Amino acid sequence: MYEHLLVPLDGSPAAEHALEHAEALAKAFGSTVTLLRVTDSAQALIVQTAGAGETIGDVGLPIDPTPIVEAESDDAASYLSRVAARLQPHNLTVQTEHFEGLAAEEIVERARALDVSLIVMTTHGRSGLARAVFGSVADSVLRHADCPVLLIRVKTDED
Repeated sequence: MYEHLLVPLDGSPAAEHALEHAEALAKAFGSTVTLLRVTDSAQALIVQTAGAGETIGDVGLPIDPTPIVEAESDDAASYLSRVAARLQPHNLTVQTEHFEGLAAEEIVERARALDVSLIVMTTHGRSGLARAVFGSVADSVLRHADCPVLLIRVKTDED
């Protein structure tokens, strides 16, 4: 039933709450688990840091995003390897993927490309103004994914 699970992770302990659910499902169904980490693209970083660098008059010069993108990529690969290593002793087939872009779009795209049967991810469960201000990757994935999505609500100290 659930041959292939996709677990998007953002590097936070809150996102890792999805792992125990994915592990239980993978054991029960013999599923392959793909851990996905999406980081900002160079274009997104340019937009986010516009005006943060040196200025000439009133015009801010863009910051070169290359070192930031490379550091995030290295961090993502290392993080995914550590998480995968925690799951592999349980006789699970675990794959890792890292992509750059907008998280919700990349999650949905990778789920389609990999023919995933279930996306397992966490959500803060924000609503109203908090969702409008912060947005919701989980909400967007839920609305756009072609496969079922299992959302695990987690509370943090900020909730």
